[in-house]
Amino acid sequence: MGTATQVATEVGGFAAPATLYRIDPPMAGADHLLIYTQPSIAGQAAQLVVLLATETGAVVGREVRPQPGSHVSGNPSDETALQLAGYMLEK
Repeated sequence: MGTATQVATEVGGFAAPATLYRIDPPMAGADHLLIYTQPSIAGQAAQLVVLLATETGAVVGREVRPQPGSHVSGNPSDETALQLAGYMLEK
C-alpha cells in the first residue's frame, strides 16, 4: 500500500474546501491528491471526491472526474478515501 502525507487544508475552488495530500507512488502520473466532501443534497449521503492534483493544489490538466477512492458515505472520512485509493495516511 502506498503512503499519503497531508500537505495543506482549506484549499479553495471546489464544491467544499479540499485537503491536499502528497502520495507515493504517484497515481496516473500525479504525485498529489485533493480530497473534498461534497455535502449531502436532498437526502443523498455526502460524497468524498478524490482528484489528481499538482503540488500547488491545482487539478492536473482538465481531469476533474472523481478518481479511485471517491465514494458516497454517511460518515465521510479522508482516511477511508485514501485507503480505497490504495494509500495509508501517514500521521
